[in-house]
Amino acid sequence: MDANLPGCGQWQTFRNQLQFVTEASRQYSVCQARCQPDPQSGCAKPAQPSSCGNIVKNTALIKTVAAKTGLLGAAMKVKTSPPLILMYHGISRNSASNGARSIGGKHIAVDLFVDQLRILRRSRRVVPMADMVRELCAGEDMRNTVALTFDDGYENNALVAAPVLADFNMTAAFFLITGFIGTDRFMWTDQLEKAFSETAHATLRLPDDGGEVSIRTFDDKQRTLLAMKASLKRKEHHQVVDLVEKIASALGHTPCPAEGDYRFMSWDHARDLVRAGFEVGAHTINHPILTNLPFDEAAAEILGSRDMIVRQTGQCSTTFCFPNGKLADMNPRLLEFCRQHFAAALSTERGAASVDDLFELKRLSASGLQSSENMEWMLLRGY
Repeated sequence: MDANLPGCGQWQTFRNQLQFVTEASRQYSVCQARCQPDPQSGCAKPAQPSSCGNIVKNTALIKTVAAKTGLLGAAMKVKTSPPLILMYHGISRNSASNGARSIGGKHIAVDLFVDQLRILRRSRRVVPMADMVRELCAGEDMRNTVALTFDDGYENNALVAAPVLADFNMTAAFFLITGFIGTDRFMWTDQLEKAFSETAHATLRLPDDGGEVSIRTFDDKQRTLLAMKASLKRKEHHQVVDLVEKIASALGHTPCPAEGDYRFMSWDHARDLVRAGFEVGAHTINHPILTNLPFDEAAAEILGSRDMIVRQTGQCSTTFCFPNGKLADMNPRLLEFCRQHFAAALSTERGAASVDDLFELKRLSASGLQSSENMEWMLLRGY
């Protein structure tokens, strides 16, 4: 028997702990959902109930015990997971977010990324996105198989993430918003983050007589920013751009080129990724929520992005990546269009990859994972 594996009594204890953590995580996800801004109105919901805090404390305690006793590492050796697609956006050289920047953990620290890749190297088989799709369709045994994806096309994907991946001899697929590649444009969500992070204002008067809200504290800023993003995502794209400019101006933000983790890669970077053996794929031209557009405009966003990548790099992934990626951001006509032009499509819905959802492939977000142990628990759960 492997000396690193727990004995019968320890194993039963660990199994009991794992079952509790899984249920606690599920309950905490429900609590988080209750506290998220309403996607239609953008209004923040009530503060987290105390029961949610207790669940988080208990879960954290069990995670700590399992990690320190070696049970977590042992479980990673023996418990398999279904095929998983991990979703990243950016890998930052900075060790922590700055104010309201990367408020949801969109750009994670490079040291944490390295730790996560070490875990994957020890316990999982990392494959190209194209192989993930091919093996799903072929019905192959894909237990413990993982594919890595990066959305949007930030410069740090090419300058930070790609070299680290190369050091681990691992691959990934990078999905580009082609209208931003080689430019100094801000994504509107990033523009809002920067404006909220740097403002000295204590209040914000919302556009179109929307009233005034407090942004005095970081919690005020976070709550307002999350609610604002959720509300704006339900509006037409041209309206969003106009409203974001008004809000940023009201916060005292002066238009400037995107910099730091907000900056997008160049086409030379994209070509370098392809030459290094990474997949590069389409993520639309301007990152609109496609169901907010007339179908012809949505189709042009999809194919225009794909065709630009082919012109610039000589090839394009056969997987498409939906902007925002929730089920509400797709409809039967868009899904059928993708079936005609791609082999698969990615969503941002949480879960394991399945051939039954080939054009709404679920992923697990690595954003917000603050420790390597959190990555291990996510892999153990498999969702």
